[in-house]
Amino acid sequence: MENFKIILSENLPGNLSVRERNKIYYGFLNNYTSKNTRMAYAKDLSHFLEWLFGNFPKVDEFSVDHDHLVAYKEFLIGQVGDRTKKSFSRRSINRALACLGAFYEHLFIKGLVKENPTRRLRRFKVSKDVVTVDLSDEQVRRLFEVIDVSSSSGILHRAVLSVLFSTGMRHGELVNLKFENLVQENEFVVFKYFGKGDKEMVTPLNERVLSHLGEYLEWCKTKGYSFSKGDYLFRPTKNPKDGELNKRLSSKSVDYMIKKYTKMIGVQGKITVHSARSTVIGSLLEKGISIDRVAEFVGHSDLGTTKAYNKRKAQIGDSLAFEVDF
Repeated sequence: MENFKIILSENLPGNLSVRERNKIYYGFLNNYTSKNTRMAYAKDLSHFLEWLFGNFPKVDEFSVDHDHLVAYKEFLIGQVGDRTKKSFSRRSINRALACLGAFYEHLFIKGLVKENPTRRLRRFKVSKDVVTVDLSDEQVRRLFEVIDVSSSSGILHRAVLSVLFSTGMRHGELVNLKFENLVQENEFVVFKYFGKGDKEMVTPLNERVLSHLGEYLEWCKTKGYSFSKGDYLFRPTKNPKDGELNKRLSSKSVDYMIKKYTKMIGVQGKITVHSARSTVIGSLLEKGISIDRVAEFVGHSDLGTTKAYNKRKAQIGDSLAFEVDF
């Protein structure tokens, strides 16, 4: 378990020491096997505790009530992100409140609080419509045509993008893939890993992905990369800072790849790594694949989330109104 920093001060209200508190916090975070989930929740929890102890120095986290949480929600509404320099979105605020909901439910189950004070806390209603720009099937085909695989970076880029556009994997899931996640299941080669919400994912790889991935792995051998189970699958081809290549590929590198090639084929609009996931979901729905199968494939727990990617919903000609005939 990573030692996520939660408490910044020794002078805290209540009878518990910092060490005792951290033991409780780590117990909560250990409920989640996904490193990304733990990191996000550790950040959200730390942010809340810093606010709580700074504004209510005589109130500890085990004495928080509904009014404190309403005040924190109002505080978040007025906050500006360090990176974006923009006000927190409703989705970001809801995520922070979801973290607190899970945290206090954990405390309630452990008998450390009498009730979960977040249960009556209202969250924002947000639209589930997906605004991410996605690609047409033809654009995806053109994207792979412009990748120059005569270079080592091109071999890596094609393998990464092939996985993204074939599996709909989230970028955080992709960069955290290790060799141990690439396994044989009967006659299929699959990625087996934990996705968002600690959901176990088993994603088969089609022939195109296996071909591109195979060429990348052969290139790795020529560079002397190790193939131990704990080694990251995708690694950089160059590192100007310290020359170390046996490490995880950064999220920025993946973002660079998709923006580079979509620009080369003339795709307009805001493109992100999530565009690949949006493309996969939208394409499958357009092909008439049932929404529950698509949701299972990409790891959605809520069918409404998957439905939001449906590019066909605006096509009035498909309305069932034209099927009514008395």
